[in-house]
Amino acid sequence: MRLFEVSDDGVANAAERVDVRSEGEELRDLLARNPHLLPGDQIDPEEPRRWLLIRKEMPVPDPGGGGARWSVDGLFTDQSGIPTFVECKRFRDTRARREVVGQVLEYAANGHFYWEVHELREHLESTARQAGRSLDEVLLELDPDDAATVDEVLERFVENLREGQVRLVFFMEEAPQELKSIVDFLNRQTERTEVLIVEARTYQVDGRRFVVPSLFGYTEEARRAKRTVTVRSGDRRRRWNEEQFFEDAAEKLSERDVRALRRIFDTALKLRFGLNWGSGTQRGSFNLVVPEFCPRSVASFFSDGTLSVNLGWIDGSPEADALRLFVEEVIRNEVGLPPSESGSDYWTYPPEQWIRNSDGLVGAMERLRRGP
Repeated sequence: MRLFEVSDDGVANAAERVDVRSEGEELRDLLARNPHLLPGDQIDPEEPRRWLLIRKEMPVPDPGGGGARWSVDGLFTDQSGIPTFVECKRFRDTRARREVVGQVLEYAANGHFYWEVHELREHLESTARQAGRSLDEVLLELDPDDAATVDEVLERFVENLREGQVRLVFFMEEAPQELKSIVDFLNRQTERTEVLIVEARTYQVDGRRFVVPSLFGYTEEARRAKRTVTVRSGDRRRRWNEEQFFEDAAEKLSERDVRALRRIFDTALKLRFGLNWGSGTQRGSFNLVVPEFCPRSVASFFSDGTLSVNLGWIDGSPEADALRLFVEEVIRNEVGLPPSESGSDYWTYPPEQWIRNSDGLVGAMERLRRGP
């Protein structure tokens, strides 16, 4: 794979390929700071995977002796609570070809011995605290499809772990062919366990670095087979609609607050914004999308009155960058709200902070349809 930068005059210049120097300092740390480098849209094109890092260098107990026997480079969950073990190895590291394959299979085979919800929550709290974020913020970023609290996500995680519904990922700059052969074989043989390789190649252009992640190990045939055995516990998932959302809002909020939410919603319909509904168990949400600029939601409005401004999802193109600048300006200057104190790209506000200036949001929505 090669990466080309196209100049204004249409000339394509090949970017320089650069190698990582240390798996610990670069690959593992890079992924911990940027979980979206795991290509969720390639893993599941219909419902792209989103990620939450539970802990970097997660200790893995020995099911026989009880002490820590290994540590997995990164332990993640996706929005469905699927445990995702990530090992970061260099192409030239021979362990990536033999020892590590056996090691990650140990994770899958003995996962039900490892952790309980309270232990996982402690690790997640520590990870969030180190990043200067709250658990509410990381939960909003994950946007789980069947849970409304961190504990519900982790309960699903533990249940999947015990059922063997896990994902094993080798995150590498380049995978040796023999490892690809092993992964291809394992992935065709296992029904509930996904075994994948993500090759993250790094390029450099004029001092700027680019990372291009690509997925190996998941054919469409394997994807269809695995989808039929997805573990589900109970009927927790709930897809909200307009009637249910506003009924729930009326129970939780004042009439003034409900009117403000209704005005935002009606304006979105009138101006033909994209709208999709959340699936939380304890509160509903509708999400505003500007599809010509970005496929993910710009903002989410919850039935308890919470507003989430999803700057972290607005990227990937010059048009998206322009939209992000516009949204930041609106929130700061027209609605009068400060950015997230933790530095997160997901700014959340309770109703008492934003609803008094909801007129500014409505005006911004009208201007946005004319172009940011």
